Amino acid sequence: MSENGNRWTFRALAVVIAIGIWLPASFCPRLREITTPPIEANVAGRLTIPDHERLTVLSIEPEGVQVRIRGNDELIDSLELDQVRVQVPLPDDVFAAGPYSGPREVEVVLAAEDVVLPDDQVQVVSVAPDRLVLSVDEEISVAVPVQVVWIGEPIGGISVDDENVRIEPATVTVQGARSEINKLEFALAGPIDLTGRGLDFTARQVRVRFGSEHVRVEFPTIVDVSVPMISRQPQSSGAGN
Repeated sequence: MSENGNRWTFRALAVVIAIGIWLPASFCPRLREITTPPIEANVAGRLTIPDHERLTVLSIEPEGVQVRIRGNDELIDSLELDQVRVQVPLPDDVFAAGPYSGPREVEVVLAAEDVVLPDDQVQVVSVAPDRLVLSVDEEISVAVPVQVVWIGEPIGGISVDDENVRIEPATVTVQGARSEINKLEFALAGPIDLTGRGLDFTARQVRVRFGSEHVRVEFPTIVDVSVPMISRQPQSSGAGN
């Protein structure tokens, strides 16, 4: 065989060797993906409450669920805490009929469609438990008066003239559980520190809150409080006494 023929033979052999190396490297991951059977695993599902214009959820029993999922082991292992969310389906028209009588308990059923996963290649097998008991209340929005919370003590003989304390604005709008609003009836501004106070003063941009985690202050969230101070010292009745 001529020298030129040998050169082409070696080149062809080199191409064959290169293809032999490239093919396994290229198709091995895909081959593994096809041939490796999916696995199943139980993961904690984080319960989330969707917004509802007429309902407030006071409590959920049980407070957590387990979601059984199926998929590639690498995808399942890569899931981080809180990435598996379970949206709790809320019922409609719980308080539509009849007079209001307070919070109620309702049972809801969980399905695979309620589970939100970060990767659509992971499938939901089941949710356990698949039933939850919710304590729900009617959600309302109303205006309530504001009261001031005081801390500390003014200087001796001086106190707040409670009858003349002025709050601007005097009411705020709150939204949340009807039973909690009916029970407390007012929002709280402060606390305002009276330590060492002896003269009239104005506390500005005082944060307003409501004394329940199931009620939020909508507007305004801050108020100004004008605080008059008054002397409580006993007055003298005259000389010689």
